Amino acid sequence: MLGNLNSSSIEQILNGDKLKEVRNALKNGEYHEYCYGCMDRERRGGDSERSWHNRVNDDFDIDAATLDYEYATLIDVRWNKTCNLSCNYCGPADSSKWSEIKKQPIPAENRHYYTDVCDFIEKHYDKVKEVALVGGEPLLLKENERLLDVIPKDCVVTIITNLSNSLEDNRIFQKLSTRNKVGWSISFDNIGDRFEYVRYGAKWETMLHNLDLVQGLMKNNGHWGGIHAVYNLYNATRLQEFKTFAASRGLVIRWQNIGQWNELDPRSHGKEIASLVIQETQHVLDNCEVDEQEKELFESVIAHCQTKTESNNHTLEKLKTFVTDIETKYHPDKAGEFARLWPEFGDLLWPQKQY
Repeated sequence: MLGNLNSSSIEQILNGDKLKEVRNALKNGEYHEYCYGCMDRERRGGDSERSWHNRVNDDFDIDAATLDYEYATLIDVRWNKTCNLSCNYCGPADSSKWSEIKKQPIPAENRHYYTDVCDFIEKHYDKVKEVALVGGEPLLLKENERLLDVIPKDCVVTIITNLSNSLEDNRIFQKLSTRNKVGWSISFDNIGDRFEYVRYGAKWETMLHNLDLVQGLMKNNGHWGGIHAVYNLYNATRLQEFKTFAASRGLVIRWQNIGQWNELDPRSHGKEIASLVIQETQHVLDNCEVDEQEKELFESVIAHCQTKTESNNHTLEKLKTFVTDIETKYHPDKAGEFARLWPEFGDLLWPQKQY
């Protein structure tokens, strides 16, 4: 969207025509077409990267700002898509494991411009306020080792991680453990068997162990954090179960809406699924502690689902195809597990089947 590091340097891209066009629109109080993603997330009751950047740079003076790029204050580096999981709602664009399963080419993990990007960050290290480690799985991206060496010790580091790897011998985790200003966004949205079904390749027992380690850092090293969850069909009828677990660990949940696979969006289905979603969501609103972001999201879900007054066999067929592909083509050892773990949906997809 902004440039290609294979043919341009990071400085050329940051001061290129496209980004100047974006900055000019913002200075004029206009929305650029690239603003749509954040606007859509906020419209649907979710948090957005726009909100995040504004929080980090609350002293930014747009009137004094020029169209030229000076230095980075928030670093969000996603070196590549190396990941150990093939989560059901992910795909080859974001996970090397999915590329492997689907037999698609995986770009080289090391690219010539990685050093240039690190050099650029190091050049302006004293201006950096926050660094976000994102993936793929950032605990597997060795470039993050140098990044953590480059940035100031008092810089805030946030990480979005599936937390499903062994941490005791993970060098990036060890570097994070020596810092004080670290925020953990732990990416999962179900528990137990349902967790292992959705976050394919992860083990619930490992997750619990790693949670203990991270929460130890929260208690003793000044770290903070919570759960970074995707709201989708896999948890739409299990919200209370998930929130009860989060509360038992003292963790807040920050929700985001599912970005792909329309069949996994609870709001895309007909009245049968909509009724189940409304029932569970209202139960959580009535019986669980929710923050303002959750309240906005859940009320938006209920309002949308209440408009679903007719059956939608098309979306049910799409869901059935999606589940069948997961359980036959990609994760065959999970065959029949969707209907067992979510019988309320299994009854709709396979009404005559016993499981």
